[in-house]
Amino acid sequence: MTSLRITTPCRIHLSLIDENGYTGRVDGGIGFMLDRPNVVFEASNTAKEFKIKANKYYRESIEVINEIASIVFKRFNISNKNFHFYLKRYFPSHVGLGSKTQLSLAIATAITKLNNINHLTHKDLTKLVERGGTSGIGWKGFKTGGFILDGGHDFGRGKEKETFLPSSASTSATPALTIFRHEIPENWRFVLVIPNVKKGVYGDEEISVFQNFTPIHRNEVNEVSNQVIMKILPGIIKKDLTCFGEGIKRIQSLGFKKIEIELQHQIVKDLLNFFEDYGLKAYGMSSFGPSVVGIVESVSEAEILLKEVQKNQKHRGGYIYICKPNNTGAKIEYID
Repeated sequence: MTSLRITTPCRIHLSLIDENGYTGRVDGGIGFMLDRPNVVFEASNTAKEFKIKANKYYRESIEVINEIASIVFKRFNISNKNFHFYLKRYFPSHVGLGSKTQLSLAIATAITKLNNINHLTHKDLTKLVERGGTSGIGWKGFKTGGFILDGGHDFGRGKEKETFLPSSASTSATPALTIFRHEIPENWRFVLVIPNVKKGVYGDEEISVFQNFTPIHRNEVNEVSNQVIMKILPGIIKKDLTCFGEGIKRIQSLGFKKIEIELQHQIVKDLLNFFEDYGLKAYGMSSFGPSVVGIVESVSEAEILLKEVQKNQKHRGGYIYICKPNNTGAKIEYID
């Protein structure tokens, strides 16, 4: 094999669960994978010289590709001289959709497969590229797709995590533990809106938010946990969007998720209010935003909702997609 193409899913992170840590564990989260927007990354190892190419709209990502590839090359003592990388499609970073995790895993997967390095698990690759240190949705979803509940990390002095920090600052932590994964109902459709506002919190600002707003009071942590166990999980298992949505909507006003939403531009808050006034059974904001998603039960409902959102967002710019569930993870194709 000399060339391959990897098409990733897109990650929606609905909420962290526990930023208190009184149980001796921290983080935890719920989320799911969608078919778009996605990363399309192509790689070959028969080039005459090392080269990274990207669509003109994604050229700022060349530095990230070089950084991640260098980590993998160094770990396995691989020469980069015959590699050619092409980032054919990408989606915006720092908008709550986990694009860097998907790109990082695509790069690591491509390099190891092209070099017949088959002894590593997907978790090993995730650890290598330093992802999954807070959220476990994106790294697991790359492999399996679906709805995912992760159980976070051991917490306390000498444990996996000793402080409340985001993934970008938790590179020594083991990728978050997956405790539940389930198929997303195939008839569900997702209207995903990426508003044209300031990007979500990241970098030093994200670290500052964790430092300033944690720990979350244990009563709120407990209620988030209760909503996950008694509403969200039964809803996804029974394919009951009303039950699922009641839990999702409730946790938007609890714990760390409430803080994430409070920090958003008014346009994002207005979108969430629009979804509520519209009567959607389920909606929420992904990660630190600004992306929000409304969930319906058919293509026709999604098309109607899309038109209403377009009217609501007229002259505000941004991106709006109708998305399908991704229940399979990243697609890997050999293109020799």
